[in-house]
Amino acid sequence: MLALNASMAQLRMEVRDSAGTPLPGFGDAFFDLRLPGDHCRVAQNLLRMIRGDDARSPVHSIHFFRDAAEIGRWSVDDEQVEMMVMDAFAETPPAAA
Repeated sequence: MLALNASMAQLRMEVRDSAGTPLPGFGDAFFDLRLPGDHCRVAQNLLRMIRGDDARSPVHSIHFFRDAAEIGRWSVDDEQVEMMVMDAFAETPPAAA
């Protein structure tokens, strides 16, 4: 079992500020089980959970890396764009019949 764990890759999470600097104490590494999933949505949920209602939080983005490749990310900017798109669709009148 130990040999299996030693050969497994790591999935790394970075939490960054608005300048892109990693924030100490937030990031972590996990055993990468290569489970299917949307790492962007996981990052989105983690960003919301970490920031909470604190508009002054230094946390700006969450990034997931497998080996050296980024496999998912979400930021405050992504959140704002998603909200603008949702608002735009909400204001679109229904198509004429």
